[in-house]
Amino acid sequence: MMKRVKRKMNFQPKKLVKINMRNIFLLFISIFIIPVTAQEVLKLEDVIKLAIESNFDVLIAKNNTEIAKNNNNIGLVGGGQSTGGTVSGGSTGMLPQISISAGSPNTPLGVGQTISTLKYSNPASNITNQKLTSTNYAPSIIGTWYFFDGLKMFATKKKLNRNEELSNLQYRLVIENTLLNALTAYYQMISIQQYIKSLRESLVLGDAQKKLAEQKLKAGTGSNVDVLQTQIDYNNIKVTIIQQQNLLNDQRVNLNNILKRQPDVDFGVPDTIITQTKPDYANALTNIEKGNNSVLISSKNIQISELGLKEYKGNRFPKIGVTGNYTFQRTTNDIGFSRLNQNYGYNAGFIFSWTLLNNLTTNTAIKNQMVQIRNDKLNFDASMLREKSNLYKAYLSFENNLSIVEIEQQSVVMAKQNLTIAAERFRLGLSNYIEYRTVEQSFEDASFRLTQAAFNTKISELNYLKAQGLLVH
Repeated sequence: MMKRVKRKMNFQPKKLVKINMRNIFLLFISIFIIPVTAQEVLKLEDVIKLAIESNFDVLIAKNNTEIAKNNNNIGLVGGGQSTGGTVSGGSTGMLPQISISAGSPNTPLGVGQTISTLKYSNPASNITNQKLTSTNYAPSIIGTWYFFDGLKMFATKKKLNRNEELSNLQYRLVIENTLLNALTAYYQMISIQQYIKSLRESLVLGDAQKKLAEQKLKAGTGSNVDVLQTQIDYNNIKVTIIQQQNLLNDQRVNLNNILKRQPDVDFGVPDTIITQTKPDYANALTNIEKGNNSVLISSKNIQISELGLKEYKGNRFPKIGVTGNYTFQRTTNDIGFSRLNQNYGYNAGFIFSWTLLNNLTTNTAIKNQMVQIRNDKLNFDASMLREKSNLYKAYLSFENNLSIVEIEQQSVVMAKQNLTIAAERFRLGLSNYIEYRTVEQSFEDASFRLTQAAFNTKISELNYLKAQGLLVH
C-alpha cells in the first residue's frame, strides 16, 4: 500500500506591510470580499462526481459495457463452422435452434385460384374460363442442436467473458482520462485565481505608489517621470489581470464542457492546492502490471486472441448434434385425380458433419491468429514499457516540483520582505520609483512561479496516480 500524506501547498503570499490604514482596507475588500461573494465555489468532490456521471465520453463508454454484457450470453455462442472466431447465432452452440415455417415462395400457404381453358376435338367438351380453387397448408416446426463442435462453443463463451472484462477496463480508462482533463482545468483555475489575487495586491500597492509620487511632485521632492511611470505600471497590472481573467474564463468554459454543463455557468474554485500522495517509486512500480488500465487492456487482448485461436482450431473437428421436426401438409383441389392430399408426422435423430477440405481456409485463419497473438504480446510489452516510462517521468516530475514549491515559497517570503523595505525607502525618498518597481516586479514574478509550481506539482501527482491505476477507485 502506498503511504499517503496531505501536503497543503499554500502558495498565497502573506499580506504585505501596508503604507496606511486606507490601503489595508482596500486590499481586504479587493482580495477577499469580492471573490467570495461573486461566485459559488465548485468543490473537488463535485467535479469528480459530475465528470463520472455526466461526461459524454464516459456515458458512451458505459453504454458500451452494457452492450458487452448483453452479448455475453450462451445464446450468442456458436455459428457456422467456417466463421472461426466470429460471434454469431446459428445452429451450433450451447442452445438449440428452433424455427417454425409455413409455406415458401413457390408453394405459399393459403388459397389459390386457377382459370383454365381447355379445347378438345369434340367442341362440346371444351372448357372456357373455368375457375379452379385449391388450398395448401404445410406448417412445420424444426429443432436442431449441435452438442459437439470441437469444444469451440466453450472457447467462444470464455471469449465473451473476456470481451466484457475488456469493456469494463476501457470504461475505467475513459473515466481516468476524463478525470485527468477535468482536474487539470480545475487546478489550472486555482493557479490562475491565485495569481490574480497577487496581482490585485500589487494593484492596490501600485495605486498607493502612484498617489505618493503625485504628492511628492506637488511637494517638490519628486519628478513627473515617477508619476508617469507609476501610472504606466498601474495600467500594465490592470491589463495583466484582465488577461489572466480571460485565461480563467477559458478554463471555466473547458471544465463546464467536460462536466456537460452550459458554457455560461459561472462558478469559483478554492484558493489552495493540496497534494495527498508521497512519491515512492519502488511501491509505485509494483502497481503498474496489476493496476494500470492500459497494461491490463493489452493483457486482456492477448487472452481474447488466444481464445480466438481455440475457436479456429475447433473448426477442424466434426460437428455432432440432434435434430427433430414435425410437419403437417394438406392440399385440396376442385378437380383432378387427387382431390385431397394430407400428410403429417415427425422425424428425429442424430446429425453429423465434418468439413475435410475448405480450401485451407481454417489453416490460414489459424496461422494468422498465431501471428495476431504475437502482435498482441508485442503490444503488451510496448504498453508496459510506455507506462513504466510515464510513471518514472511523473515520479521525477512530482519529486522535483515538490522541491520547487518549497524554494518558491521561500522566494515569495523574501520578495515580500524586500518589497516592504523598497516601499518604505521610496516613501522616505531614499530611492527612486524605478528601484521600487524592480523589486515589485520580482515579487510578482515569484508569486507567479509559485502558482505554476503548485499547479505543476498537482498535475505530476495526478499522472503519478494514473500510471498506477489509482486515479479511479
